[in-house]
Amino acid sequence: RCNHRYELVFDRDGLVEPAADDGKIAAIRFNFVDLRTLQSKTLPCSVDLCGIIVNVKPFVAFTSKDGKELVKREITLADDTLTSMDIAIWGDRAKQDGKTFEGHPLVCLKGITVKEFKGGRTGSLEQAGSIVFDMSVPEAERVRQWWSTSGVQASLTSLSLAQDGVTDLSTLQSKALPCTVALCGVIASFKPFFSFTSQAGKDLVKREIVLADHTGLSMQVTLWG
Repeated sequence: RCNHRYELVFDRDGLVEPAADDGKIAAIRFNFVDLRTLQSKTLPCSVDLCGIIVNVKPFVAFTSKDGKELVKREITLADDTLTSMDIAIWGDRAKQDGKTFEGHPLVCLKGITVKEFKGGRTGSLEQAGSIVFDMSVPEAERVRQWWSTSGVQASLTSLSLAQDGVTDLSTLQSKALPCTVALCGVIASFKPFFSFTSQAGKDLVKREIVLADHTGLSMQVTLWG
């Protein structure tokens, strides 16, 4: 991926010869975007990011809808704009030793595809993308300094959560249905879970609870699995 507006095309008479390595030429050139700026970019888009891994999940192997065997790991990246975003990495890069991602390392990511997901924004490292730990570039030094001084205790705004945040039950009454929301409240009552077989032949487990919040309203919520 190249951001330059010109390209070179070699015809059949073109000649390519090896040259002595020049250590001053960077092997990977980044064009960083901070996470707060990313919040206003038109989606989908592709960006380079630099930040601190503040959360990491174990990798999981699964089969896609088209039958491909995939391996995925999710990390949460944060930067000095006090913003974070969930990012998926794939394949052998996802299967790296989990300790590589622990201890809040600084990482630079080239080629992150960002899309909308459930009202928020999530990233995915492209196959041709790169992940580089502990780089010494100005953007990385700035983020590293932020994390060591105040970032570790900072309150972060997640781009991967719906912008509405938590919805109270009073506001939920006026939302168009169907909708997806995040709720916070007290479990006023609950029923024992029970197992049953659906009409499609699937074995399911279900529990019903009643959730109440500060608006004085309550709602029945079904939990599965």
